[in-house]
Amino acid sequence: MDNKLREVREYIGMSVSELARRSETSRQTIINIELHGQEPRVSLALAIAKALRTDPREIFFTNPVIHDLQNKKIVI
Repeated sequence: MDNKLREVREYIGMSVSELARRSETSRQTIINIELHGQEPRVSLALAIAKALRTDPREIFFTNPVIHDLQNKKIVI
């Protein structure tokens, strides 16, 4: 899974340890998500997003096609 977790975390200036503490997980889990593309459980993805005060879609849904679909307005 491609994600922008590291980019967002570093932009905010939060350490791996602090993010792990705030999202109630281990440093290793955060590292695995950032570097190895491990897919977090939905509850963990939401906890990480809350800790970073960022919409989870901005962190975990980086595929341009998904972004296009999310931004389209469908009129019936």
